[in-house]
Amino acid sequence: MLCFYSECGGRPGFSKPSKIVGGTDASRGEIPWQASLKEDSRHFCGATIIGESWLLSAAHCFNETVPEEIEAYVGTTSLNGTDENAVKVNVTRVILHPLFNPMILDFDVAVLELARPLVFNKYIQPVCLPLAVQKFPVGKKCLISGWGDLQEGNDTKPEILQKASVGIIEQNTCNFLYNFSLTDRMICAGFMEGMVDSCQGDSGGPLACEVTPGVFYLAGIVSWGFGCAQAMRPGVYSRITKLTDWILNTISQLPSGGTSNLSSSATPRTSTTATFTQLSTMAASPASRTTLGTKMSTSMSETSTALGTTEPAKPTQTPGKTDA
Repeated sequence: MLCFYSECGGRPGFSKPSKIVGGTDASRGEIPWQASLKEDSRHFCGATIIGESWLLSAAHCFNETVPEEIEAYVGTTSLNGTDENAVKVNVTRVILHPLFNPMILDFDVAVLELARPLVFNKYIQPVCLPLAVQKFPVGKKCLISGWGDLQEGNDTKPEILQKASVGIIEQNTCNFLYNFSLTDRMICAGFMEGMVDSCQGDSGGPLACEVTPGVFYLAGIVSWGFGCAQAMRPGVYSRITKLTDWILNTISQLPSGGTSNLSSSATPRTSTTATFTQLSTMAASPASRTTLGTKMSTSMSETSTALGTTEPAKPTQTPGKTDA
C-alpha cells in the first residue's frame, strides 16, 4: 500500500509574493520541485519531483539517451548546479508509459527512479499529484519553468531557471488550433497572442497550478507545440489527471517499489546501473524528433498524492522540447 505526503506543493524556501520564452529568473526555492536531467553533463530535459525517490518527465525525452548516464540535479536554480543547495542524483530506472506514441506524443510521460532518496528541505520539495477528478479551469494561471531556449531557433540556454505564468486554454479551442490532433491525455496552456511559452530544453518540466493558497498541483508536463511562443500556437502538455493512476500503479508494482522504497529510511541502491523500460512492444521512433518535434533541447485539506511514507515533511513541428 502506498502512503502519501500530507505536505506537498509548498515553497518553504520562497519568501517573495507570489527559459521559458517570455519568462523571468526564478528565485531560490520558488520552484522546489524542478529538476534538470543531464547526460554527459549536458542538460537535455526537465523533470518534476513527486516523491523522495521519484521524478516525472516526458517519455519523448528518452528517445536517444543512455539511461545509466542520466543524472538529475535538484535544489538549484543554476543550470550548472554551482550553488551550495544543488544535489546530484543518478537515475536508476526509466519507465515509459506503455501506450506512449512517439509519433503524436500521446501518453507522453515517464517515471524515473532515483539511486537514493532525496532529503526534502527549503529548496527540494515534491509537487502534489492531482486526483483524476481534479479540474484546472480555463483561464487559470499556472507556472511553467525550465532551462530551455529563451527564443525559438536560438539554442542559448539560460544559466538561471526561468519561470512564467500561462493560462489554461479551452480544450476544443486548442484542438482546433492544432488541426484536431489533441487527445484526452493533453492539456494546453499559454496565450492566444503567443509571447510566453515553453521551448526546446523544457520538455518534461512542470506545469504547476496553485489550487489552494500556497499549494501547487502538477497539471501537466511540457510535451510539444508548434514552434515556441507563436500566436495561436499554445504549448501542449501531458495531462496529469489522466495519468495519475498509471503513475501510482507503476511505482507500487515495481520490484523495488512500495512503501519501503518510498520511506525516508530506505536503503540507498548500491548499483548505479539504470534500467530503461517501456512496458509494451512499441519502440520509440527517432523520427518523432523531426516529424512532430518535441520540446527537448539539443545541447540538451484536500487529499494530495505526492509520493512518500514519512510524515509531512512541445513535439514542436520542429523537433521536440528536449536537447539531445
